[in-house]
Amino acid sequence: MIGRVGMEKKTRDAVTVLFCGLLLILSGGFADAASPASRQGSAAAPEVEVKPAQIVLLVDESGSISAEDMVREQDAASLIAQADLSARSTVSVVGFASDSGTKPPVDVVCPPLVMAGPAERERISQCVRDLRKRTTAEGAGTDHAEALKQAMSYLGNGSSDDGPKLIFLLTDGVLDVSDSPRYGVGKTAQQRNDAAHEVIRQNLAAAREHHVQIWPLGFGKVDKNALDEFARGGFQSSCGPQAPTPQATVVSGSADVAEALLRSFSSGRCAGVGPVAKNELGSGGNLEVPVTVPAIATDGSIVVVKHDGRVVVDYTDPEGKPVPKSGQNASGKFSVSGESGGVEVLHIVDPVPGDWRVRLTSPAGVPPQDVLTTVTWQGAAQAALLIDPPSPAVGQQVTVSLQVLLRGGKAVTDPKLLQGLSFGVQLAGDKLPARPVNVRDDGQDPDAAVDGTYTGRTTIPADVPGQATFRGQVTGLGISAADAVATVRTAPGVPQVLATASLPTLATMIAPGGSTAAQVSVTNNSGQRRRLRVEVRADSGATITVPDPVHEVDPGTSVFPFQLVVGPQSPIGLTSGTVRIVDDANPSQVFHEKPFKFAVGYPPPFPWVPIIAGVVLLAGVAVIALAVSRRRTQEVKGLTVQAIRHGRRTYLDTESRRAKAFRFTVAIDAQVPVLDHARPGDPAAYLLTRSRAGLKIKTPYGETRSIQLGEEVEVDEGLTLVVTPTASGADTPTAVYPAGPATVAEDYPDPDATRPVAHDPLL
Repeated sequence: MIGRVGMEKKTRDAVTVLFCGLLLILSGGFADAASPASRQGSAAAPEVEVKPAQIVLLVDESGSISAEDMVREQDAASLIAQADLSARSTVSVVGFASDSGTKPPVDVVCPPLVMAGPAERERISQCVRDLRKRTTAEGAGTDHAEALKQAMSYLGNGSSDDGPKLIFLLTDGVLDVSDSPRYGVGKTAQQRNDAAHEVIRQNLAAAREHHVQIWPLGFGKVDKNALDEFARGGFQSSCGPQAPTPQATVVSGSADVAEALLRSFSSGRCAGVGPVAKNELGSGGNLEVPVTVPAIATDGSIVVVKHDGRVVVDYTDPEGKPVPKSGQNASGKFSVSGESGGVEVLHIVDPVPGDWRVRLTSPAGVPPQDVLTTVTWQGAAQAALLIDPPSPAVGQQVTVSLQVLLRGGKAVTDPKLLQGLSFGVQLAGDKLPARPVNVRDDGQDPDAAVDGTYTGRTTIPADVPGQATFRGQVTGLGISAADAVATVRTAPGVPQVLATASLPTLATMIAPGGSTAAQVSVTNNSGQRRRLRVEVRADSGATITVPDPVHEVDPGTSVFPFQLVVGPQSPIGLTSGTVRIVDDANPSQVFHEKPFKFAVGYPPPFPWVPIIAGVVLLAGVAVIALAVSRRRTQEVKGLTVQAIRHGRRTYLDTESRRAKAFRFTVAIDAQVPVLDHARPGDPAAYLLTRSRAGLKIKTPYGETRSIQLGEEVEVDEGLTLVVTPTASGADTPTAVYPAGPATVAEDYPDPDATRPVAHDPLL
């Protein structure tokens, strides 16, 4: 009977894991639902926006520019201006040549304009057409100095907290103001160029001071060293450790300007850019090109450089359904700009991820031309930072968890979507310089699972009394930089209440209206009964409640269960949230905070059950054998705990019976530590457990230390514990003898037979 029940449970577990894995794939790697009900639920959550940018495009209008070069420059400037994804970004377009003729050196063709919507983007697509090649009479030189000065007049004020400040410089030549009177009357060409170069150096210093990045792009006969000076002279920043800092790019001709500028835009704007497809569109022909929108994108732009406004562009979503150019449907919210120009951009808010298709149709009479298609995107993100315990003591270990939440509270759970991003946490105090906390998502202690949450552990140092501040940051291309700050108050000693919760994981599936069990382990050091409350918060559209949230805990160590109930209207899909254990009388006092992720859904349809059950039954013998082997590796039978203090070492063997935990105490009032079996509920007890990975010792202060057999670990000031195999399974009385550099085996070949009992020659 027992074997049959075990097999049935294994079958149910296998079905659950398989279904949850399928659910994770279908939901795109987010703790959110893919159904319309889910999208409605997410819409009610606070919106997270893509961070804005301040962008100035400097476009060369000098006499060396050809007619084709100018069209390519116009298209590139229009592309960048329209492709930006924030409705609060400001874009300016400035043409430049020199004042060696009848015109000033700069042409402000598009004054600073906030990209609030499609009307503003349409305006940019039109005003860039005012860029034009200068004649000699107008001033056909190349004045980079005045161009840079004009850009800095827009970007030299304001805070860098408003987003990146970016200058994109397009030029086909070198600095040439040899005929410009503004750099000196009666001066030689070299003297004037030298004077202009000094103006450039001054503006580069201002760019560094005001955090302005400069991304030069040259084509034709350019001075690469001069462009490098522009890039290195401005503010040196990047979108993360794996992203480039400002750098100059040189291409062979203007036909490559748009693609190269997109790469610079990606690096400076922290935007993701898909592969750039170049295709030939014949006269009167049509063309269909795929573009991929990744699952992490909350905002995207499908970019089409068609050169001729008569070319018609249509779009279909990953299901092959046509989408509107204005309005919204199940695939996203849409707006288009530049339809009548050489660059058309379709903006999509909350796009459905997958392979979209762009269809271009050329009317008869339109000349053949090359067309360019790509997609840009960003994930509007915020970081979530949890510190456990929320009020640690000085010298206590804390667990730090950092995860990414997108618009609608969607927590990213698929690690593949986070590739290329950098996760960082720093700890600082009033008198403590910032120090890094290593966090990772590898399923190894202290990280619970490979689920998109990066976890680390650190100790509150003694030199941060009062409070400590943790700062988490997620950076990289394709994500709007996210950060979070958590300030914790530190206590001088062991907290009165220590708590930790055991919660469901990604492998757990709960039907709407159903529930799952969880539990809380508490150590109450206050000396009196305390009332604790379980609070739960769901990040996505699901409703999760705790029916009986308040529990009374007596002094000492105890465990209480509780239920997480999923609301009957909760959408199908992965959901995430946070459980907090708080003081019932003062909920602002948080004892424990921990994230969870699980699936909301129903069991697979009937035909799957017998198929999977048959596979599991065939493997039943192996599963049972593995379970027996695993249980034996978890037993603490046959081990000896040694305590070392002030050069004295004492021993205590674990019980001979089969048990998965051994509780013991260590008295350190005297010079010789005293080991003893712990009484039930003793708050000063240590807990020893064992697994295939090794041993764990949980201290009375709530810390858990992972060790191996024979490894010494300091658990208190001057107190070291070590666990070794026992020669026999029988209980052995506590023994005391001097500790020296030699091991026990060297001093006493048979520890059970030769340890001196109740005598220490050094006393």
